[in-house]
Amino acid sequence: MRVLVTGGAGFIGSTIVDALRARGDDVVVVDDMSTGDRANLAPAIALHVADVSDAKALREAVRGESFDAIVHCASKTKVVESMEKPDLYRRVIVEGTRNVVRLAEDTQARMFVNISTGGAIYGETKACADETVPTEPASNYGKFKAEAERIVAAAKVANITLRLANVYGPRQRQDLEGGVIAIFLGRWRRGEKLVVFGDGTAQRDYLYVGDVVDAVRAALGAKWKGVYNIGTGVATSVNDLIAAMSEILGPSPGITKAPERPAEVQRSCVDASKAAVDGLWRPRTPLLDGLRLSVQE
Repeated sequence: MRVLVTGGAGFIGSTIVDALRARGDDVVVVDDMSTGDRANLAPAIALHVADVSDAKALREAVRGESFDAIVHCASKTKVVESMEKPDLYRRVIVEGTRNVVRLAEDTQARMFVNISTGGAIYGETKACADETVPTEPASNYGKFKAEAERIVAAAKVANITLRLANVYGPRQRQDLEGGVIAIFLGRWRRGEKLVVFGDGTAQRDYLYVGDVVDAVRAALGAKWKGVYNIGTGVATSVNDLIAAMSEILGPSPGITKAPERPAEVQRSCVDASKAAVDGLWRPRTPLLDGLRLSVQE
């Protein structure tokens, strides 16, 4: 299978690229390199530098090429920044998705896998949200992701949207606001105090990146369509996360408290039972196991 991965030089995208290449797929990457890194990709992987929100640049980057499938990972991902730069986030997430969908249609791709967010699209989730829960995102990031999902759903190519919980694992950058595990790990290793926003009771559903890869590989089989949550169904507080990391790394280097950040929800958790019942995917990496794998990086 020949697969185009947008945002393929980033944390999640490059991990997907590695897995597809390992199973024998011919993989091509488009990335604007704003947060991606060429070092994340094997030298043999074809990398085209282009911004998906620039329709002309995107088409020029892959001119003359065809693809059996497209995995669309390219996105802006900072919740707080999305409130400060709405035009940028709309352009990349909404118009970028529209451009990649048109590319899929024009090249007659057989499958389109859209990487979306379960962590930001449902708003506050007292109970882990399944796919029937209305999307009520507090942030522009979540709102634009919801709009992008509708664009994908209307595409003239078979498609599936994967709403990911809060992903972590090797290669995750420490300078992006959502990667709390990577940020904490970096501070732990440098002996710097951990910064906790609020009182540490905010909860997230932490999903190991290797489990994301499993979901994407299954989705490329084109047996499923529509929207699927991909998460563990376990909400872990920041305080409990620090305790879990302490089991592996030893005592924390200290904690500094900071005010809560705007537009961030206090509890985010997704119910992925639909994916399990339909035979698409189920989680296999508990948090402690995933943390150990991340520490080994």
